[in-house]
Amino acid sequence: MEEHLSILSHNRALYSRFLNHFSLEQLNTIPKGFNNNIIWNVAHALVTQQLIMYELSGVTPLVSQEWIDSYKKGTKPETDVSQEHVDQIDKALFSSLYQLKEDLGSDLFKNFKPYATSTKMELKSIETAFPFILFHDGIHIGSVLALAKLV
Repeated sequence: MEEHLSILSHNRALYSRFLNHFSLEQLNTIPKGFNNNIIWNVAHALVTQQLIMYELSGVTPLVSQEWIDSYKKGTKPETDVSQEHVDQIDKALFSSLYQLKEDLGSDLFKNFKPYATSTKMELKSIETAFPFILFHDGIHIGSVLALAKLV
């Protein structure tokens, strides 16, 4: 799991770099041909990790229900977000990572409920869920890189 945590930490640093090097306007821009923006992709990756690892284990996610409702699968940006919201997401990228490191050392994820992803990957345990999260992050980092060229 240490290797997975290292990759997740790297991904979170990439996301944070985008949040801190693009203007609020750029983060909120939805280019023609896209249905989301940079900030949505970053928050969606965070929320997805929380839902898959925590909620499927019967544990309350570390992010708010409001964030879950705004960024879960099937959502899209409905309004521009504020700089305060961007800053909160940036902070949560790392606070949730540090908490995950602690939580993986306990039996917190022992009651994982199996789940089939939209790509038909079967997640049967936290051990299969964590690599999927890294795969999912890769998809959304790719989306952010494409969006970054257009904003």
